[in-house]
Amino acid sequence: MDDSMRPAVLDAMGTELERLLDGLSTVPALGLEAAERLVRDGMLALGGRLLEAVVAGRGTGQAGARVPCPCGGTAAFEGYRTKEVQTLVGWIGVRRAYYACPGCGHGRAPLDPTLGLERHSQSPGVRRLAVAFGARLPFAPAAALLTEAAGVRLSAGTVRTTTEATGGQCEAAAAANMEQAWTSGLPPVAAPPPARLYVAMDGVRILGTDGDGREIKVGVVTPAAATGGGKRGPASYAAGLEPAATFGRRLALEAHRRGAEGAGAVAVLGDGAAWIWNLAAEHFPTAVCIVDWFHASERVWELARALHGEGTAATAAWAERHLERLAAGEAATLAREWQALPCRGETVAVRDAQVTYFTNQAERMHYAAYRAAGWDIGSGMVEAACKHLIGARQKGPGMRWSDDGAHAVAQVRVLLFNGGDGRLARAA
Repeated sequence: MDDSMRPAVLDAMGTELERLLDGLSTVPALGLEAAERLVRDGMLALGGRLLEAVVAGRGTGQAGARVPCPCGGTAAFEGYRTKEVQTLVGWIGVRRAYYACPGCGHGRAPLDPTLGLERHSQSPGVRRLAVAFGARLPFAPAAALLTEAAGVRLSAGTVRTTTEATGGQCEAAAAANMEQAWTSGLPPVAAPPPARLYVAMDGVRILGTDGDGREIKVGVVTPAAATGGGKRGPASYAAGLEPAATFGRRLALEAHRRGAEGAGAVAVLGDGAAWIWNLAAEHFPTAVCIVDWFHASERVWELARALHGEGTAATAAWAERHLERLAAGEAATLAREWQALPCRGETVAVRDAQVTYFTNQAERMHYAAYRAAGWDIGSGMVEAACKHLIGARQKGPGMRWSDDGAHAVAQVRVLLFNGGDGRLARAA
């Protein structure tokens, strides 16, 4: 701020402060909550005056009679225009030089991109908060809490468009990185490679605007010590409402960032979905592939219930006996034996489904060998990611998503989970 402006700014702020003090003194019985709200609103008004003066002190962006236009022509100075901008301390007016190009017909204010206001009437700080709240809460409650907590009044629609726009920017950057990696080579990795790396995949269903289900694919990448077990590093995530081929590149690039190529060993965990193992073969061809134990064991229990009834002692005994054999690595043998089980009615379909599943997945069910080598055999990490990364935000009561909106919010959630508020703030 220019020193010549200080007296006028301080005088104006002094007047505002006196008005605030007068307002407080005229209501002696004011409760603490009402008083603190009055003080907060008054201080925000003071902050708005100060911020407006600070921005004005930076100039108008006027750069002569003519400036180059992005279209290749020349834009001419047409005077000054004031833009109303919503900030964390209220609305302020920003006076900017305005230029118009006769060639393309577009006008521009050079000061706007400098202040982060190009195509926006909200400040970068307001947009950051909108995305931080919109990434965590349904848009209407996010808008209400934003007003309550920060005094920033936005509609639910504005929170939505701001959050989705940030997700779109995240996606554009991710798409550019994937294109660069697959055309010019993978980027260098700064961190040392882990002894082991787990890559887990799954899908979570959300509802589209038409009421039909959509699958968001989710991946989790977790480094671990050579001995496996519980000695894991922090997880990172990838997600997308997109074809498996695109998601595969997204997840492979995240695994590369975490040191997949230099890792001592890589394991891919998932259920029996074909797309998971197709991606594993394409992007992690030397990985140990493991069907999640809990998916497999639930199928054993499903067959036990079909054969011996719900909740019976015979069901429990049959399931436990066959689970012991599954844990010992006898998946293929079990499938052959089950094929010979005498069944009737609906039990036939259950038996045949499990025979097919265990026959197809047997090469990924060598559980005794995996355990002996120190590998974990459960994909709880990705099931938790489906629940907390996607489900907690996109599977609420009555929620319906456009494909673009669901994908954009998924990208914001990934950014939040992978880097916290810092990365989210830089993206907004």
